Amino acid sequence: MTSLTKQQQELVTQNLSVVHWVICDYIHVNPTICGLEYGDLFQEGCIWLCKAAATYEDDGRARFATYAKKVVRNGLISYCRAICARNKNFSRLVIGEHGELAADGDTLDPQANQFDTQVSLIETLSLLEASKKDYDGVARLGIEALALKLRGMRITDIAELYHVPPSHVGAWISRSVAKLRNDPRFLESLL
Repeated sequence: MTSLTKQQQELVTQNLSVVHWVICDYIHVNPTICGLEYGDLFQEGCIWLCKAAATYEDDGRARFATYAKKVVRNGLISYCRAICARNKNFSRLVIGEHGELAADGDTLDPQANQFDTQVSLIETLSLLEASKKDYDGVARLGIEALALKLRGMRITDIAELYHVPPSHVGAWISRSVAKLRNDPRFLESLL
């Protein structure tokens, strides 16, 4: 995309609220899916707002805000579809509401008492810590991030801790989960 003129930059600055309102009115924010957190959606919406400013022709037919709302809305819908399509290919481990961990297909016992839940969380964290030594790079970072998430941290908090965007943390976790799902020793220890 080419650079915006001063007038186009002013249009963007004056209409940043369009992005917020499009997200609130048309998009389902889902902080559990990397890329669908409010911050990620707002950034993507700002890109589409810039594209709207770059293509807007003031011919008197439509105000910029009206035009920008359509462009941002359509852009964010396409973005969300791409995120959802990409996430279909990711492997997942099942994490219960109390941190218990199971491989896909295993059921989590909703009747487990608090003691069992705490023991399960401790075992899961120990298992992740033990598995971490077998990995390096992104997979290792993902295992560390997954352990922090199980301890109650949000992806945005983990991203701040590592000084990276939240999308990086989500990618790390996805990479580590894919590796762990193909690790026979890890899967054996879940049973």
